[in-house]
Amino acid sequence: MASPTSTLYTHCTIITVNSSREIILDGALLVSGSRIAAVGKANSLADRLRPGTKIVDLEGKIMIPGLINTHSHLAQSLLRGLAEDLPLHSWLCDAIWPLEASYAANDGYVAARLTIAEMLKSGTTCFLESMLTFRSGFENVVRAVGESGIRACLVR
Repeated sequence: MASPTSTLYTHCTIITVNSSREIILDGALLVSGSRIAAVGKANSLADRLRPGTKIVDLEGKIMIPGLINTHSHLAQSLLRGLAEDLPLHSWLCDAIWPLEASYAANDGYVAARLTIAEMLKSGTTCFLESMLTFRSGFENVVRAVGESGIRACLVR
C-alpha cells in the first residue's frame, strides 16, 4: 500500500486556538494524507519530511484554524438583495419563502454550490444548515456538500 502524500506548508504565521493562544511566527504545518501530522516552527519540522513531500511556501500569509458557520441558509444565496426594504416578517412571508417555493430542478444545488464556495473561500470548513426547504432539495445540498469536501450538519 502506498504511503499517504505529505505536504508541508511553511514560513507562515500560525494563529492557534490552543490553551495558551500561541502564535507561531515562521511556522509550518505538515499534512500527511488528509490529517495534520505536526504544527510548529518551520525549522523544527524539516527533519520530519519524507521523500516526495510537497512544500508550499506561505511567506507573508497567516494560517488560522477552519471556521465553523453555525447559521446558514444555503438556498437563500440566490435571493440576496431582494426586498431588503421590508421588515423581517414581510420579507420572509411575502418575498423569500414564495421565491424559494418556485425553485425548480437544480436551483437548490446551484445555491448550495455558491454558498459553499463562498464559505470555503473565507476559511469556513464546517457549517450547520438548519432550514433546508423542500424545494431546495435535500439531495441537491448533499451532492454539493459531497463534491466540495466541506463538513456539514444538515437538518430538515
